[in-house]
Amino acid sequence: MSFSATEAAFEGFRLVRRNPLALVAWSLLYAVVSVASLFAMSRAMGPLARVTEMAEAMEGVTSPPPADVAALFQAMGSLFLSIGWLFPVSIIVSAMLAAAVARGVLNPRAGGFGYLRLGMDEVRVVVVTVVLSLLWIILFAALIFAVGLAAGLAQASGNRIAVLVAVVVGLAGVALSIWLAVRLCLAVPITVAQKRIAIFDSFPVTKGRFWPLLGMIILTAVMVVIIGVLSSIITMPLAMMSGLAPWSLGSDGSDLAALQARFDITNPWVIASAFVEAVVYALTVGVLYAPFAAAYRDITGFGVAEPTA
Repeated sequence: MSFSATEAAFEGFRLVRRNPLALVAWSLLYAVVSVASLFAMSRAMGPLARVTEMAEAMEGVTSPPPADVAALFQAMGSLFLSIGWLFPVSIIVSAMLAAAVARGVLNPRAGGFGYLRLGMDEVRVVVVTVVLSLLWIILFAALIFAVGLAAGLAQASGNRIAVLVAVVVGLAGVALSIWLAVRLCLAVPITVAQKRIAIFDSFPVTKGRFWPLLGMIILTAVMVVIIGVLSSIITMPLAMMSGLAPWSLGSDGSDLAALQARFDITNPWVIASAFVEAVVYALTVGVLYAPFAAAYRDITGFGVAEPTA
């Protein structure tokens, strides 16, 4: 099958045009999560204020009383309980959206409102995402260690060649990271298409197509940036009226009253801003994720003859 980086990069817009209800579904899902997050953050302001007061009271104290330390940890626990569920929920929602976009590209006749489901496909996407994230953390740590070691040796020796080696090591690490990112970029679409965890199956599919895929990624990133800039024309005035603008908190952002106002769900401007941002986020997700599914479809021919449910 022929693969065009330009054609794949615009797949997100084609997907939304083909099924506008998909954008509605993704927007509603994210809006619900956003409003729930606002509610959780508003309830967390009380525990946050207590933690802040206790931490300030113990600041500069060499040996604070054990009772005060225990009370601080108890307050921190209450704060965590207030917002701790946001992280796993965000992971699940991200997996649902990633799987939905891949499903919509690979099998346009798939059922579900906006191709959204919550099943084993999403579980597998979470596993693949977590594993790849851990791999990137390990790679980043190794890169920092290698660059730091080379820079330290260069500084200790004062040798210009050693400095050059440190620069080369850094550039090589960046090049390796980009290469791996491109070679692994089809892991999620393959996982959804083949209904199994496919972390490294992207390597044979992307073999010999590094530069076209890199071009697709760059073009997709440019479109995401353009969407963000254009959407700010709408979201910024809403943020200013709702109190969500960063400068509404003051110079240091420590005013808890102003911070609580940012998450006040009784403020209609806050809700309006959340819904507008949900639409923007949903469109961004479609534009960002769809090209990878389209690349897998075009390279392998998956779903062209017999789309699966």
